[in-house]
Amino acid sequence: MILKKKPRVAILWHGDREARDTMTAEKNRFQKIFVEFERYDISAEPAVYNDLFVDEVRHQLRDVDGVLVWVNPVQDETNRTVLDDMLREVASYGVFVSTHPDVIVKMGTKEVLFQTRAMGWGGDIHLYRNQEELHQQLPIRLAHGASRVLKQNRGNNGIGVWRVEVIDKSRAQEPDPVVRVLHALRDSTEKQMLLSEFMNLCDTYFAASGHIIDQPFHSPMPHGMVRCYVSQNEVVGFGHQYVTALLRPEGSSEPLQPQPRIYFAESQPEFQTLRRTMETEWIPQLQKLLTIETKALPVIWDADFLFGPKTATGEDTYLLCEINVSSVYPFPDSALPKLVQAAIASIKNRQK
Repeated sequence: MILKKKPRVAILWHGDREARDTMTAEKNRFQKIFVEFERYDISAEPAVYNDLFVDEVRHQLRDVDGVLVWVNPVQDETNRTVLDDMLREVASYGVFVSTHPDVIVKMGTKEVLFQTRAMGWGGDIHLYRNQEELHQQLPIRLAHGASRVLKQNRGNNGIGVWRVEVIDKSRAQEPDPVVRVLHALRDSTEKQMLLSEFMNLCDTYFAASGHIIDQPFHSPMPHGMVRCYVSQNEVVGFGHQYVTALLRPEGSSEPLQPQPRIYFAESQPEFQTLRRTMETEWIPQLQKLLTIETKALPVIWDADFLFGPKTATGEDTYLLCEINVSSVYPFPDSALPKLVQAAIASIKNRQK
């Protein structure tokens, strides 16, 4: 493929046939991205995707120079298997794909929490590779009395993320105690069941070689959660939110509603320690552990952090909750120029 005078970039998101037939660059939630590409004299076009018309999208993408993808790991009861296979094929023709499915497998699943547990953002993280490990090890960890958070390996919007703890601590050592569970999926309510029932419920997450991550529950209160937005290896913004998904409502059976995320530029003063640590320590360590070159890192990704205990000198520490790669949007406006510049540079480098 030869780079045109005016390169073409496709912006891909999930939709149905009607959305594909009526799509325009002006009427969609990614409008600012289209406008930013035009500022650099790059032609950006919409590419609505669905498994039902994958061949049409494949034909479109083979004729562009790059494609930026915003599709969740789980979307309308489907996953990205068909899409990812198509994107690998398109990339093999010389089209720049961000994020490449092979990079998503490396850094965009919950397993990255286990792989990086020895880093400064890690901690008491465990991985269950099959039902047997879950049924053998989870009861032992819950017997210590603390809440645990279990996460399926690929998911979004709280799907397959559970807080679980034994209700009666005096009976925690029993073979099958009653546990309290709360699903992070929006509008979920707390339930009580036998531990064996909960583990059987989780068995479905091992389908298709799936895994489950187990980590301690750390309350997001009172400081909330910080989302660090990154373009390849450079921090490009922050988001701050008081996350309620795994918190129990007090005095009410109604689920807590999510709070808005507030966005900040990368220069926001209170997050400079996190920015410096990400750019000089954690991102390079992540790249080395997962064998990912800088040019292969996503043009936009994020890492979610809860606040840990302060250092002896009063500085904040951070605990990694997850890394998001598949569909990072919205993000601060300050990230737009960096995202577009990284995409253009990657397209040009790929054509050398």
